[in-house]
Formats: sequence, structure tokens, C-alpha cells
Amino acid sequence: MASEDISRSGYSREEEYFYKRNQELIEKKRKELDAQRGEREAAERNAQHWMRCPKCGAQMKEVDLAHIKVDKCTQCQGVYFDHEELETLLESREPTGFLSGLKRLFV
Repeated sequence: MASEDISRSGYSREEEYFYKRNQELIEKKRKELDAQRGEREAAERNAQHWMRCPKCGAQMKEVDLAHIKVDKCTQCQGVYFDHEELETLLESREPTGFLSGLKRLFV
């Protein structure tokens, strides 16, 4: 009878071990899937707004302005600068006229 209790308790410990192990694996997989879902949702949100005009929402295209690629709206013709493009443009030319006035606004 004692050997029967030992084998029964050993079996339940084995079940408990595998139950805990499976729970850990399920939790790990759930975290991986949540991370993948978050990345996919962020990419989808970015795709909805990528190269869209902040003013009118139309498609934008890259154009060359003094050898610097800037974004220009195909509908309202607005010109938008990415990070540090305006500074690069201002530094690339001697600031006279419009550019000197523009530089005073941002410096």
C-alpha cells in the first residue's frame, strides 16, 4: 500500500511539473504573439499616414530643392521638411532675401 501511495504521489508531481511547464510555454508564446501583433499594428498605423500631407491628407512626393529631398503635396503644393532638412538647406546657401528671413525665424 505504501508503494501505491508513492507511485500515485509521484505521478501527480509529474503532472504538476508538466502543467507548470506548459503554462510557462503558453505564457511565453502569448508574449511573443502580443509583441508581433503590436509591431504589426504600429506598421499598419504608419502605413496609413506615410507620405500624406498633414494639411489636406493628399499623397506627397519627394522633390529636389537645392540638392535636398523635401516632401511636396501633390494637391495643395505644400512643402514639408523632415528633421534637420531646413537647417541643411539654410547652411548650404548664403542666407539672403527670403532665406535670411526664414533663418531668423528658426534660429
